[in-house]
Amino acid sequence: MKIYPWLKKTYKIIINQFIKKKLHHAIMIRSTIKIGSSQLIYLLCKKIVCIKSNNLFSCNTCHNCILMNSKNYPDLYILIPEINKKTIGIEVIKKCIEKIQNTSTLEKNTIIWIPKIHLLTESAINSLLKILEDPPKKTIFILDYYNSFKLKKTFKSRCIIYDIFPPSEKIGISWLKKKIKKKKKNLLISLRLSENSPILAKKILKNSNWKERKKFFKQIKKSIKEKNLFKLIKFFKKNLLKKIYWIYTLILDSIKYHYYKNSKLINLDQKKLIKILNKKNDLKNLYLIIDIWKKCFFYSKNIPNVNKEFILLEPLIKWEKIFKFL
Repeated sequence: MKIYPWLKKTYKIIINQFIKKKLHHAIMIRSTIKIGSSQLIYLLCKKIVCIKSNNLFSCNTCHNCILMNSKNYPDLYILIPEINKKTIGIEVIKKCIEKIQNTSTLEKNTIIWIPKIHLLTESAINSLLKILEDPPKKTIFILDYYNSFKLKKTFKSRCIIYDIFPPSEKIGISWLKKKIKKKKKNLLISLRLSENSPILAKKILKNSNWKERKKFFKQIKKSIKEKNLFKLIKFFKKNLLKKIYWIYTLILDSIKYHYYKNSKLINLDQKKLIKILNKKNDLKNLYLIIDIWKKCFFYSKNIPNVNKEFILLEPLIKWEKIFKFL
């Protein structure tokens, strides 16, 4: 498994600390979007337990590496929710600590990896905080943390935090070109739609959403022409959140276009539609409608079994008034 090019620097920094025997017992990998944190952590774990390798990466041939490759390494504990549970409770933490109280099975470092720390319950967090204060010998904790989740300051204070960021557009496009055959313009659009995450950009281009997005924007243009935005409701039945996000990026592009026509637009293939929105909506109304769509996205994402049509009514009615269709 090769490391993503935009993660090499962070990987080298952490492994150099390990080689110098200065690696902190609790590492937090922090990101704001999916850019390969799991791959980074897996490669870190593999190197930490490797027996032979003298360079930055694991040898991939020693006994420990083979066990890691087959997902059978006994001293790697990946903490996830128990069967039929959505959170990681205190019992999961306690069981894990009980297992590692003695020396590790293979006399190497024991690693506890928590891929989704936002799933920890309050009692599990408090239990983990006590353990991090006085950790078992030769035990390394690696925590995967998405910044959108609020975490206790005391939790952060007991870890060394490594931030990983999306790469530049140049690096992102270079990587995408090797993975998928598409026009550079489409690579750039997908990258900007994905907040510069090449991994997410690749998914957008490879699945049906790319074609669906184009069809959806055609429907928006048609609805504006026919002066009836309520026709859009039936097109939200599938991929509601994605479509709200697409509209959000479209309005954001219209705001950008208002200030500077050659600005970095997200939807480069929708300039005609962006110009229509910019012409039909003044700047004040563009800001107003983008806030309403943001609220719509929040409700759709966070309210269980929400009535999709009801949630969509507010932004569509407001937009109809702004367009003076009502």
